[in-house]
Amino acid sequence: MESNLSENGFSPIQQALSPTGQDNFAYNLLLNFDGNSSDEVIFCFMQEDFSVNEKAILDFLSYLKTQSLSCTVTVLFSALDNSEFDISNSIKGTEVFASSIDDTDSCTSIIINLNPEENTAIYTGSKKNTSPLWLTRKITENFFDSKINFTFENRLSAIYRLGIVQGQKRLSYFFENNIPAIELNFKHSEDLLCLKKFAEKYDSSGSEEWDKHYIFINRGTLFKPLFINERTIIISCLSVGILTILLLCIFSFLGEYGERHKYEFIKSSYMIPFTIGLSFISLLLGQHVVGFLSSIFQLNPIFQYGIKIVFSMFFISVLFTVQGILKLSLTAFMYGYILLVVAIFNIFLFSTRDLTLFVIFAAEYILIYLSRSAKSLPSLSIFFILMMMPFVPYGFIIIKSAEEAELTKTVFTTASGNIILSLAIFPFQITWLRMLVFLNVHAGIKGYTLKRMIYNAIFSTIAILAFIFAIIFAISHFIYKPELRAAQRIETKIERDERFTLSAKLSKDDFLGMTTHHIRILSDEEALRYSIVLKGSENAHPIYDSIYNYTIVTDSNGKDSYSFVIPDYPPKKITIDYAAPSKTSATIEVTAFYKTDKKNTLRIEKRELKVE
Repeated sequence: MESNLSENGFSPIQQALSPTGQDNFAYNLLLNFDGNSSDEVIFCFMQEDFSVNEKAILDFLSYLKTQSLSCTVTVLFSALDNSEFDISNSIKGTEVFASSIDDTDSCTSIIINLNPEENTAIYTGSKKNTSPLWLTRKITENFFDSKINFTFENRLSAIYRLGIVQGQKRLSYFFENNIPAIELNFKHSEDLLCLKKFAEKYDSSGSEEWDKHYIFINRGTLFKPLFINERTIIISCLSVGILTILLLCIFSFLGEYGERHKYEFIKSSYMIPFTIGLSFISLLLGQHVVGFLSSIFQLNPIFQYGIKIVFSMFFISVLFTVQGILKLSLTAFMYGYILLVVAIFNIFLFSTRDLTLFVIFAAEYILIYLSRSAKSLPSLSIFFILMMMPFVPYGFIIIKSAEEAELTKTVFTTASGNIILSLAIFPFQITWLRMLVFLNVHAGIKGYTLKRMIYNAIFSTIAILAFIFAIIFAISHFIYKPELRAAQRIETKIERDERFTLSAKLSKDDFLGMTTHHIRILSDEEALRYSIVLKGSENAHPIYDSIYNYTIVTDSNGKDSYSFVIPDYPPKKITIDYAAPSKTSATIEVTAFYKTDKKNTLRIEKRELKVE
């Protein structure tokens, strides 16, 4: 690839992934194009995309070379972004490059994938961060002007900023270094040329504000996409708050009818914190029930979450039955009032977690307010279902895309997590209690006995719980798809097969109380990876300095081990030098990973060195 670029008149610059100065590893390639300003745009390709899309990429590079650009342009061809055996401390070319940028204030990154198996798309989300509005708007308008059809994949950005869904890894490398970035995929490599205009006329206007809380609205091919920005959401949130205060605190208690409800509110106001507290307790108990059942049955996170919610609904229904026996039941008005109070509180609570959540909780509040006019059980049941609708898109993406570990965390969460969850599901629980109130009113009109009214509540609870379980089963089977997840999960099998292709030797030099150790590794075959782990004696730091970076891992017994970070596809022969205190004993474990003819299977050889 480097020779192809040189032959076409470009001057690629190598960027070492492990700058040791003595071993040859894979490296990034950089091309620099001068512009008329200090602003910098970085176009990031992966090296493996070059060979397949060489013509389109060279056409794009030739355009950058011959045009008068408004900004400086850097083109990155990253190495090792897609590893065959990915672990947490693997070296990635994009990550190395992003962390090497000194002036992050004036640069912007455009990450480019050329994958013909996926649609042309714009990605803005990574774990706990999203692309800023000004950059997203420039890219979407560029696509619109170039008449390129695209999908906006991460439009529900809150789930990425909250860390529920991982998002794009390459984006996260730039976000971690405070560099605005966006990721694109082109189904047709020739569409890459639409970025010519972006590079030629780029300006950094608006980049001083990193507005991440925005909502994307697609208006088809005739009109440019519409964005609702952070300022608009805040104004809407404040407007809803002021309107709700008027509705709850003033209009609800006007006139003779309002006076009667005012007395009822004063008499029963304690039920608001009391009922929320019981909802919280029900979730804590449900969490223990799920833990017990999971120890007996193999339950995926969807069933675990469903059981927890169902137990909470059952617990609240029992509360209602006990209230009926003790004649402490609230009226439909009081339940409706509690609903409105919690709904408006949820708008502000969840908006503090992420501003774009304002939209779904405001929609829920409007539906709750309209449900006050419901005068029959069927109409209230319809509102119960409608209240779920704003959450469906978020739930669909979370269930389909989130890692199993992240979903499990939401089930076995902390006390504060259960408080948040209790507030989120509380409107549904109260709506359900309102439905039970309607059943009792109907029973009273019919002259049913208390015993029959309790039976009505029990049978109704069983019916709705069965309905919820049916929904949970459908979600698990058709959206979460545990069988498909298991089939798609690539588990690399490691087999130890000693063929004596690996050798490791240790030598050292002593100088003024310090020892320099030289670990020399030689392999007769090309290895996928070397793992070198040093385990020192207790209460002694076995490394003063090293030409290679290393990570420190502490085990459950409090003992540290030191793992040298080495790029994948190392040369057959490498030397690792590190300095340590003299007479410090340690054990060095050297492991080489080799490819095999078996699918998803690696062969390893191990050697152990003693430091005396």
